Amino acid sequence: MAERKFTTYEEPLNGRTFTEKQMHEVYRDMADKNEYPDFECWFSDMLKSGVFEEV
Repeated sequence: MAERKFTTYEEPLNGRTFTEKQMHEVYRDMADKNEYPDFECWFSDMLKSGVFEEV
């Protein structure tokens, strides 16, 4: 099974594609930990809101 990949049109990551492992790095480096205390809630919200989408 192919690894899931995600893209965004939001700056500063516009047009880049990320594996699920790399999404953990995006969360670690860029997410507001007060608003999103864990990866799963952040990741779910990013997909639901359309900030990131699966490609």
